[in-house]
Formats: sequence, C-alpha cells, structure tokens
Amino acid sequence: MADGFERTLGKYASVTVEAAARLVDVDVATIRHWSAVGSIEIEQRGDMDVVRLDQVRQLTDSSRVGAGTRFGSIRALLRDAEKIESPSVVGLQELVREKAGYAS
Repeated sequence: MADGFERTLGKYASVTVEAAARLVDVDVATIRHWSAVGSIEIEQRGDMDVVRLDQVRQLTDSSRVGAGTRFGSIRALLRDAEKIESPSVVGLQELVREKAGYAS
C-alpha cells in the first residue's frame, strides 16, 4: 500500500492482522507468533483480529536490524523466545541451536 495511505492511518492505528502483514511485509503467521509469545497483543473486534500497526512495524524493524551480523542473527533468533528468570549461557546456546535448526 502507498506511504500516503499509511500516513492517513495515524500513529496508533489499529488494523487487521492481514492488513498489518501487507503494510510491513511480514507473514500473518509471524504476527500471530509474536502474539503467542507476548510481544504484541491481538485484539478481537467483532469477527476481526486487529493489532496496532506501530507495534507490528517496530517488531518487524527490530527483527531486521543487524540481522546480517553474527550477534544480530543471534538476537533475531532469540527475540521471540519465552522469557525466563535467569537464563544460563548453555541454555541460550541450546535455544539458538534449536531455532537455527541445528542438532544439539
């Protein structure tokens, strides 16, 4: 969609999950995953699932920033991990291996 259209929505606009996915070029499944891990809230309005577009954009941008670097890739893999009280280095390494698809 055109940038002009996005500007007319306002800073804190709520849009359907599908519209948000199209506007920020991310999969609907990714937005639903972010909701499942608590990174974003999907609100039910009638028969529609809506999200705040600024929050989806922020998560999308932060997922892409630095993804080309070694540490950026690790951050991107761990971004949606469940929060735990005191993670150990070994535990984080195992989680990264799982998310990257490597066998432990």
